[in-house]
Amino acid sequence: MYKRIGRFEDAIQIAKQMRELQLLNDLLSYNNVIGLYATYGRFKEMVGTFKEMTKAAVQPDDCTFKSLGLVLLKSGLSKQAVGKLEVSVKKDSGTGLQAWMSALSAVVRVNESSYM
Repeated sequence: MYKRIGRFEDAIQIAKQMRELQLLNDLLSYNNVIGLYATYGRFKEMVGTFKEMTKAAVQPDDCTFKSLGLVLLKSGLSKQAVGKLEVSVKKDSGTGLQAWMSALSAVVRVNESSYM
């Protein structure tokens, strides 16, 4: 709700509180938080939330990968490369998730180093 009305900082605080209270425990909650971070360029937090999601054994869905894919596209990865990541997770979930994590982690490192 806060995201829709443009109150980004309030939405971020609520996401942090959800994490602290261990309320991030289902697919919808994770997707909303990942989408929030992706929309506002908070890539490090987005990747951290995605890692937390996979460790909690919450299976990502198409909505999750759409948000993650948009970040990769904004960061310069080609549509073809993102498409290959999408196929990889459908072929073999474990290997595909590792490929997504590697690509996302690389984007975070590149974005962080560009500010230094």
